Amino acid sequence: MKTWILVADRARARLFSTSGDAALQEVETWLNPEGRALGHELETDRAPTTYESVGSARHAIEPHTTLEEKTTGRFAHLLGEALERGRVEHAYERLVLVAEPHFLGALHAALGKQVRRHVVAEVPKELTELAPAELRQHLPEHFAGAAP
Repeated sequence: MKTWILVADRARARLFSTSGDAALQEVETWLNPEGRALGHELETDRAPTTYESVGSARHAIEPHTTLEEKTTGRFAHLLGEALERGRVEHAYERLVLVAEPHFLGALHAALGKQVRRHVVAEVPKELTELAPAELRQHLPEHFAGAAP
């Protein structure tokens, strides 16, 4: 049974494939340079604050979504599209998501219903820098590529 394993954070994503007890093979890598920028570095591109006055009262109206959240959301959406293409092409049967908790939430929001049906496990950890053999140690044993 072919399994895809997406290991991601807001700045980088790596997609691995495995079948049966075969080793993890890296299929694709995505980089999101904006995801590496710290929140204050992104603030320089932020839309200006709008001020509203009514009578003698004044208050600032802040955007509801920060630029950092928008950048993270765009990257998660890009990954969601890649996973949808893989689903349509029958490139995998099972999908494992590995991401730090905040980005895992962004991925959930970006995945379509059909892709979510293929998710068989999630690992809420930041593991994008690990080599495939090290990554395998963090996966649930029955989804790490070993035959069920």
